[in-house]
Amino acid sequence: MTDTAAPARAELAFSLRLSRSSDESSSLDVQLRACRLKAEALGFDAETIAAAEANAYVDDGVSGGSALEARKKGMARIMAACPAVVIAWKLDRFARSVREFQKLMDWADENGVRLVTSDSLLDSADKSGTGRLIATIIAAVAEWELGIITDRSEAAHEERRAQGRWISGKAPFPYVMERRDGKAYLAEDADAFALVREQIDVLLARGRRATLAATARALPIGRQQWRNLLHSVTLRGWREFKGELVTEEDGVTPVRFGPEVIDAATYKRLQDRLKELEGGERAEREDAHQLSGMVLCSQGCKMNGGLSRRKQRLYKCKHGHGSIMAHLIEPLVYAEFRTKHGDEPLYEVTYSGGVDHSADMADLAASRERVTKAVAKVDGPALETLVAKLNEIEATYARLEAEHDPEVTETWTRTGVLLWEAWDATTEDTRRGLLADWGCTVTVYPNGHPGGRVAIDWNTTQQEADSTEYEAAA
Repeated sequence: MTDTAAPARAELAFSLRLSRSSDESSSLDVQLRACRLKAEALGFDAETIAAAEANAYVDDGVSGGSALEARKKGMARIMAACPAVVIAWKLDRFARSVREFQKLMDWADENGVRLVTSDSLLDSADKSGTGRLIATIIAAVAEWELGIITDRSEAAHEERRAQGRWISGKAPFPYVMERRDGKAYLAEDADAFALVREQIDVLLARGRRATLAATARALPIGRQQWRNLLHSVTLRGWREFKGELVTEEDGVTPVRFGPEVIDAATYKRLQDRLKELEGGERAEREDAHQLSGMVLCSQGCKMNGGLSRRKQRLYKCKHGHGSIMAHLIEPLVYAEFRTKHGDEPLYEVTYSGGVDHSADMADLAASRERVTKAVAKVDGPALETLVAKLNEIEATYARLEAEHDPEVTETWTRTGVLLWEAWDATTEDTRRGLLADWGCTVTVYPNGHPGGRVAIDWNTTQQEADSTEYEAAA
């Protein structure tokens, strides 16, 4: 049996903490320099100081009011390692909470750890009541300062939110930060806006590439970020704070932080589309066969696209009733389509009429909910203002509801192009659409069937050429 020696206890450690990386007055370099000088004053040799500097415990971007155990990269590791001496720049680098500071002092006493600050205001080796009292008072002052800083910061952020200004950090995709009169605002990144709109159009159009994963590939953000963006009000140029929409003083009107990427109608269609995808709808695979969804076996089962053992494309019954190679069936369908329908004219479908207020009504419904919540919290003149606003919303909603009639009329216009010409000039997706428009259904029978292996039917949804709903091309 081999004894494993416990790791040697470090003689010296430096504890560094920084709330904000932009705070140059208390930067990590400033803190490290002060700790190094203090270690020299305490008599540590150059080698020990160099080791402590190289392995400094750093809590970067961490508030001094946080729990010691929550500071995973710095203080929590120090408490696990129990070095003999721990030096920090100032007492508030250890903690800005009397409770957490006292917890740290108790831990140091229990584990024989000496806590020192470079400004000499704390040295836990001083066991006198005066030294402990002064340290506790300083910790209380640090906690009070943290409260003041927090209140001031929250007030400043609240003011910026009310003004529609960007508060801090990198602008969210697809925006860029723009400075006007020395203040930061969100502005349109033309290329990013165009890319987002293009991918949203793909999602709304459905089809083979209309999935979150597929549309995210063209973007400079990850799939989860894309999902979050699609669900967020950022696309409308709005923001949420603590789960609530940021509104103007009336508690109803959203504060505009930047130009909207998509309008209300598109945003509503997008949310409906996302619900469909989350409900289980899947777009066709990008490698789907040309006749996917159109081929049935003799028992009426759908035949899915797949590959043979030799990696050749085929259609096979999902219930095992047989299969047929793609190169045997697809040319037959294409040839019959050209023979039967190739000389038919291609029609262009346009949509007209219809009054769709669903997006505006959804916005009003959300505003009504916000006003209703606000009414329960106020009294006096503010209540009168909110009630008036609520009545205005109700009246507008009633008017839009009365006008709402989304029924749309289809108009088919002859283009002057024949179907065989369109077939030769178009993409695989459009060819699939042409076959589907003409109601292509292919039935595959076993070998030796009297009528042959393949039967092709056309149950077209196109209307007769002499229908009054058709318009001749100009």
